[in-house]
Amino acid sequence: MTPDFEYEQIRNEIRAEHALIANRLTWYVTSQSFLVTAFAISRGAGFTWHPWFSTTLLPLVAFASSLLIFPSVVGARNTIRLWHQKQRDFFTRNPEFKAAFDLQRASWIESQGLLFPIVIPLIFAAFWGIIHCGSYWK
Repeated sequence: MTPDFEYEQIRNEIRAEHALIANRLTWYVTSQSFLVTAFAISRGAGFTWHPWFSTTLLPLVAFASSLLIFPSVVGARNTIRLWHQKQRDFFTRNPEFKAAFDLQRASWIESQGLLFPIVIPLIFAAFWGIIHCGSYWK
């Protein structure tokens, strides 16, 4: 395998993992917006069809989707970190590529950039937990 090909493959894999996170978060945030809208409409309109619909069912579905998305986003983040380590190893073996492509940036930039996909499901899960518990405190 030539160094050009190897570097291209590493970059393609990193790009693919970032796209995977972006697609998952798009799906997740879109589903959350529909659930929040359904909750707001059902509570605001005095929805009485089934009282458990907006106080139990919607928060349960939303909380479950938060639990389901979290491991997949963490897995993609960890895979990105592995590919970045492969890239660092590649740069060690091929210093000419490091001179051309290595970004001289602080290491915290990468970890902070991957913080949002991890935190947003936790925030929504907490939101839905509070909504569920708060629905019973009148």
